[in-house]
Amino acid sequence: MSDRIINTYDQNVAAGGDRIIISYRGRGDYRSMQVPGWYVWRLVNGREKVTDPKAHWADYGKKFFSSSGWGERKLVLETAIKWANETFGPRDFVRNRMGDYVEREVNEKFPIPKRERVVRT
Repeated sequence: MSDRIINTYDQNVAAGGDRIIISYRGRGDYRSMQVPGWYVWRLVNGREKVTDPKAHWADYGKKFFSSSGWGERKLVLETAIKWANETFGPRDFVRNRMGDYVEREVNEKFPIPKRERVVRT
């Protein structure tokens, strides 16, 4: 099964059950109006569920915690984790290979494998 796990979504679908994921969205390019910050999203048995029914349409129903930059990125992550634990029950989040925060159990049972480096000659 792990050979089919290539990203955070696959990792949490493989784990099944009710899963919470916290992902970072960067600033985007110079034309983008996107604000950087953390998304809290939820998968229940592989199907995405809304975490914020009042979310902006561009956030696709995900709870979003904005951050103005690197200085407060960690503080805003802590706020997102606290909100997720208060809303969905306590969970032990760890950073996975993609840089997202997933439940420790998911990351240990379904790790994202390190890609082999291709050397071109």
